[in-house]
Amino acid sequence: MNKVKIGVIGAGWWATENHIPHLAERDEVELTSVCKLEEDQLSFVKNKFNFKHASTDFKEMLDLSYLDGVVISSPHHAHYENAKAALEKNCHVMIEKPMTTVSREAETLLQLAKKKNKHILIPNGFNFKNFMSKAEEIIINKKIGEIKHVDAAFSSSLTDLFQGIPLSESNNHTFQPHASTWSDPNKGGGYGWGQLSHMFAGVLKITHLEPDQVFCLSVPSPTNVDYTNAVSMKFSNGATGSFSGSAFVPKDFGGTFYITVHGTLGVLYLDMEVKRERLFVRLNNGDNINYEIEEGDGAFSYGTKEALNTFVDLCLNKDVKNHSDGALALKTVRILEAMYKSIESKKLQQI
Repeated sequence: MNKVKIGVIGAGWWATENHIPHLAERDEVELTSVCKLEEDQLSFVKNKFNFKHASTDFKEMLDLSYLDGVVISSPHHAHYENAKAALEKNCHVMIEKPMTTVSREAETLLQLAKKKNKHILIPNGFNFKNFMSKAEEIIINKKIGEIKHVDAAFSSSLTDLFQGIPLSESNNHTFQPHASTWSDPNKGGGYGWGQLSHMFAGVLKITHLEPDQVFCLSVPSPTNVDYTNAVSMKFSNGATGSFSGSAFVPKDFGGTFYITVHGTLGVLYLDMEVKRERLFVRLNNGDNINYEIEEGDGAFSYGTKEALNTFVDLCLNKDVKNHSDGALALKTVRILEAMYKSIESKKLQQI
């Protein structure tokens, strides 16, 4: 059996707890090369997961062996140079969210991927859930008519990370998240980059709307990154949007993620909070559409296995749908970039 050769850049907490174990479950995958800055930890990861090659330098890692695909799970600010180098080596890339923290860099990656005929996938795990595709289908088929307003919220228990304190949930894991990835405003820290990237990717997937303008207010953490986000948005079709983000959630709850889409013919409710999961459409003519979501299969079940399986299938040249591709990721980066400019300027920003 031919196997796809996969490399990993950034074998830290998230990659060793999620990405690499999921990849190892696929018989078609060869874990070929791995990069991690800390030499002692690199040796541990190489041996634990049976990688053939390892380096503390990502450029050297890319030269050690031919690779079909590269998983990039480095800190936010390093995504661009890591992904660019991998694409230049003719690799498909899976880039942890956000794709980049600068829209110009995201545009460059998308153009390079098109030139090389390679896939970019962002593992926004919610986008790969069946209920998200069902919601997208309902909206595309104009069941609720023309979209006039969207409201959505995403909250999670991460006040520790955004103030530079180790994540309590990772105490028993092999590695812990680097505090600066989340709490340094100069390295893509903050709730928007870290979490609302999921929300906007989901909203854009199901609505296909084009963002136009944004205004944002926030509450800062002790390290001066955003703990919260209160976002108002205008879309190119004239629709409005109201979006909320918050790190203030009790531990072990699972957080909140809901999207409500108001149209001329009805309203779509997609709620992923535990014990109230639902995809429900209420139409103006009195009809309802109900799509069952099992308890626990919403926000509490978040993971990246479906996204990783899709990435492997893309590397195998299988005909599968990429629910969070580079084009969608670029729109998300543009929103977030403008959102942070608005926080700083206290003014409405063009996206």
